Amino acid sequence: MAIPTNVTETFDRVGIKPSFADVIYNISPVETPFISNAGKSTATQTLHEWQTDALEPAGANAQVEGHTYGLDTRAPTVKLQNYTQITAKAVGVTGTDQAVSNYGRGQELAYQMAKVGKELKRDIEFANINTSNAKASGSSGTARESGSIDTYYGGNIPGTATTALNYYKNGGTVPTGNGSTAEAGGTDVAFTEDLLKDALKKCYELGGEPSVVLMNSTHKQTASSFNGIATNTNNISDKRVVGAVDIYVSDFSTVSFVPDRYQNANRVDVLDMSKWAIAYLRPFQTKDLSDTSDASQKLMLCEWTMEARNPNASYGIFNLA
Repeated sequence: MAIPTNVTETFDRVGIKPSFADVIYNISPVETPFISNAGKSTATQTLHEWQTDALEPAGANAQVEGHTYGLDTRAPTVKLQNYTQITAKAVGVTGTDQAVSNYGRGQELAYQMAKVGKELKRDIEFANINTSNAKASGSSGTARESGSIDTYYGGNIPGTATTALNYYKNGGTVPTGNGSTAEAGGTDVAFTEDLLKDALKKCYELGGEPSVVLMNSTHKQTASSFNGIATNTNNISDKRVVGAVDIYVSDFSTVSFVPDRYQNANRVDVLDMSKWAIAYLRPFQTKDLSDTSDASQKLMLCEWTMEARNPNASYGIFNLA
């Protein structure tokens, strides 16, 4: 097709504005199911402590008339503790970078600090449910560390037998239930509905009322295929195929299957979320760092610890393939 003489074309132009979308696309997930569903508490020292207690086991109790009573032996409360952990990130932006115009955001420093806030939440989620990590008191030059939730499985309710453990572990190092021992080793097995049923039964026997089953994406797909609850169905009215389960009704409680991107791949946690909390010594805060150059520098930090209010209310299924 012929082009008229002297018609201006884009090929010859100078000064055309670039086509640049005024938005930044970021698909990094920000969901943190554990810390979002856990309670919030306050720590006043770097060593945070709390107590757990329970009633004595029920039993036969018939007394003769006129009996002379001796005092019963009463079990003391059980003290648990964890150390606060500092989670922080620092950002610096030059004065020039603060002054220029940007696509998809205002000032660069504000944009980076917004990202840091989300990253810190993910780091706290990871610390609690991913790598098994024993609590650590720290020292000069060594960071304090909060024990992860799995290190609090294995403790016993006062007055119960030592067989009343709230975890399944197929060999290897087992947790001691007070945050001081990381789980390690053992032989992996498949995640099955029987393991889940056993966990819910034990929670019931120990007095817990679990509401959430936290798992990674692979175990979530496995759970969706448990017999009798996840048969694929075709809904003709809205043309949907349903092949997943989010709510599981057991003999003892109704729980939600919640996938978590940061969950340890070898563990499923059956959690009574009312018995877990994040205790803050210093809530999320921003500090200005010393400006010794032509740059703005800021620090965002949070000092926190995990509070296992009564770990016996939950159950850990370890060594899952």
